[in-house]
Amino acid sequence: MSRKPLVSILLAFAAILVARVRTAEAHGDTVVPQVADGLGSDGTRFKTKLDISNLSQVERITSVKVLFFRQDGSPWVIATNQGTASEFTLSLGRLQTIRFETNGTPSLLSGYAIVRNTEITSIFAEDFEVSVSVFYEISRSTGVIDTVSVPTAQPTVWFAVPIETDVARNLLSGIAIVNLDKTSSNKVDLRLWNATTPSSSDPSDFGTATFTLNGGEQRARFLNESGLYSSRSTAKGLLVGVAERPVAVVALLQTPITGGVQYATLVATNKDALRTSTFMYLRQGFALDADIPQVDYFGNVDEDLFWDVLFETQSTIARRLLPKSGATIASLGNLTDEEFDKITLSELQAGSIRVSSTRTITFSYSTSAISMDNGSANLAIGYAFAIKTGLGRYVKAHVGDVITRGSDTTKRDLALEMYVYR
Repeated sequence: MSRKPLVSILLAFAAILVARVRTAEAHGDTVVPQVADGLGSDGTRFKTKLDISNLSQVERITSVKVLFFRQDGSPWVIATNQGTASEFTLSLGRLQTIRFETNGTPSLLSGYAIVRNTEITSIFAEDFEVSVSVFYEISRSTGVIDTVSVPTAQPTVWFAVPIETDVARNLLSGIAIVNLDKTSSNKVDLRLWNATTPSSSDPSDFGTATFTLNGGEQRARFLNESGLYSSRSTAKGLLVGVAERPVAVVALLQTPITGGVQYATLVATNKDALRTSTFMYLRQGFALDADIPQVDYFGNVDEDLFWDVLFETQSTIARRLLPKSGATIASLGNLTDEEFDKITLSELQAGSIRVSSTRTITFSYSTSAISMDNGSANLAIGYAFAIKTGLGRYVKAHVGDVITRGSDTTKRDLALEMYVYR
């Protein structure tokens, strides 16, 4: 398989983002910035396949559109297994899936697509969500020779991807990057850190490549191409990028095989998605998903698959923290900010926290609830507890404030300082 068609087509597709539309109650867009369709000059045929699924077990979705656009943004009338048009309207039954498959026309064309979910809901928005999975089928006259899965990418301004390049062997790394700001230019700095031995030492700095993307522009190149690291014939390590405005990024690795090359897409690590510490407002009567962490403002406490702890109301003076969905919980007592900050993952796993040279807290996780009644020592600033989530993560939580909810003096809400070990 020759390289050039995949430089211009396959690498260019690779970034997918989920962008929220401005309408407050609409679900948003899933954008596929590159759709490849047709027969290349070397006899390689490309098809784009999108699987669109209604994730709800209880609601039908009737307001999903699939829109295809040319590279200049004009509507793209494209032949698919669902008909020939630039815009398609979908109605999806519960847990239903529909596949869009381009037909692979005689001439090689490219553009992009948007899957737009405009279903308007007032409550339980998660009952009206769709998922979009995309892959590319690559074939020749002998049949399918490769399929490439496309990972989704979230907006970021700081990202890192692993790379490996050996030009002599035709082993190449590439990057696809999209400026998510459609109206402003966006400067991007890429810095290449080459791995050294031993790994305990710092890597070698292979320099910085800087370029500017126009509004909405996508750039897809191998690292050894002009404008990036063309003077580096070999490299293996980490590519770190910083952008002035949000971008979406996916990397591509080209590996030589007998008779050609094969491809794998690599997911970028977004530093701005690595937050593990937060303050969280836990409203009495609501549930906490400690993995994210998140408190649903609709209070969907009946969805046992997600919630780890319910802040349950028992009476006007009685309330409790109740584990849910396979989670367990442990009381740690009152701790200072410094004592709380020093708690480690290994201590949470072991059930033993060394607070000082003379004080050790031992505990065990349980499905038993923790009292937060009026007059309880737990209902106080500084109280700490630990959670082992239903997904097996460990979380430490510290009460930063106890809040009386306006004129309703029976309710007590909690401002929690939380750290999630991922």
